[in-house]
Amino acid sequence: MPNSDQPAWAWFAGRLVPFADARVPIEDRGLQFGESLYEVVALVGGEPFRLADHVERMTTGAAELGLERAVPDAGAWRAMIAQLHRRESHRTAVLYAQLTGGTAPRRHLPPQPPEPLFFAYMRHYAFPVPAETGRGIAAITVPDGRWQRRDLKTTMLLASVMAKHEAAERSAGEAIFVGQDGFVNEGASSTLFLVRDHEVSTPPATERVLPGVSAKAVAAICDVLGIKLRARPLTLSDLHRADEIFVASTTLLLMPVVRLDGDPVGGGTPGSVTLQLAYHFQREFWGQPGP
Repeated sequence: MPNSDQPAWAWFAGRLVPFADARVPIEDRGLQFGESLYEVVALVGGEPFRLADHVERMTTGAAELGLERAVPDAGAWRAMIAQLHRRESHRTAVLYAQLTGGTAPRRHLPPQPPEPLFFAYMRHYAFPVPAETGRGIAAITVPDGRWQRRDLKTTMLLASVMAKHEAAERSAGEAIFVGQDGFVNEGASSTLFLVRDHEVSTPPATERVLPGVSAKAVAAICDVLGIKLRARPLTLSDLHRADEIFVASTTLLLMPVVRLDGDPVGGGTPGSVTLQLAYHFQREFWGQPGP
């Protein structure tokens, strides 16, 4: 029986193909070496949310790997999304896009640079609605065992997968990485924020934190509302003393964290600053006050 959740089409090496035909070779460098970047773009009615930020992030990361020539420009992304949406017209969906170093005989440095591979596909996704945001989620903290260049959105996600497993086992919706130095970095698949005395803080943009697209949306909303947002190092103690905590990502949008490591955050319900920001985030995302 076909999997109803499986996409029917993919954009593969510059053309639309049936999803079942989009096969990555065994010696693809993304598969063999993790030489690969990805983006997940939210789509509402076929319209991408903050597409330019996603394209910029992949292009910046690809330049570090010498693959920037293979990243489509924003216009090409839009044309690709339009073609996929015409074939699979989901009201809400995510676009998964990946760039790999291409296929070559397995050597760290192949004699001839292979042609990079770019592919993408669309899958239906139900984004959180205001009622879910109003309930919030639980989170746990876990030691950060990832490599040091977390500013690159690579597909080397084993540590995040393991953290997500632990979160699920502990009835939590997200895991927050804490470095060996005691400073908090980010969620396994989200950017972290806390609120203290009506001021929002988030870890600074360094090589240890991914520059989140949703984090840019949060910063813009704070600016419009006159809410102070500071990028500063945060410790585990800062988290446990926070009045409010929330995370932001493509799939969670802006989500309050109401329990941390089993203890209530603030009063154990989403705080006023978080709810104000979440309301405006949802409004921007859906193009109206609610879906």
